[in-house]
Amino acid sequence: MLREREKRVLVIGGAAAAVLLVLAFVLIPGVSRIKSQARAVAAAEADLAEVRKARPQIERIQKETGAKAGIVRAAANVKDAPLSRITSALQEAGIPQAALNIKSGGARDGELFREESFDIRIENLTYLEAVTTLQRLSAGSMPVAIRSASLKSRYDDPRYLDVTLRVGFLTPKS
Repeated sequence: MLREREKRVLVIGGAAAAVLLVLAFVLIPGVSRIKSQARAVAAAEADLAEVRKARPQIERIQKETGAKAGIVRAAANVKDAPLSRITSALQEAGIPQAALNIKSGGARDGELFREESFDIRIENLTYLEAVTTLQRLSAGSMPVAIRSASLKSRYDDPRYLDVTLRVGFLTPKS
């Protein structure tokens, strides 16, 4: 059997081993988990501050979306096809039919609207005509969203541009 001193050493050693095991498997992982959660809370608070800062801009965008939705609902009563409406709007802007090429890019359903996509290529525009065309399409009474615009200077005369637009014609989702 063990002497009293050996028993005390074994009990103290066992207690020390138990303390080390508790530290290694419970306390240290718990502390690291608390630290990682504190970092996640700090990141969430920073994100919330960004959202609060962006609130006026979000409200402005919501108002613009509401205005665009009104244009889409009003334009839904027109019986002309979207392709013919875009073509006539561009011709009313002074773009000749010979300089205009429109291809359908398909349709997709969004959250609020159905969008028919069109690729529009216009050749030999001046910078002012290009800006006027973009403004007429985006700010007009037609339910159009300009998804992309590519302006390329012509190699034969740098005063003129070739414009390629990706335009979405919006209709109410049925």
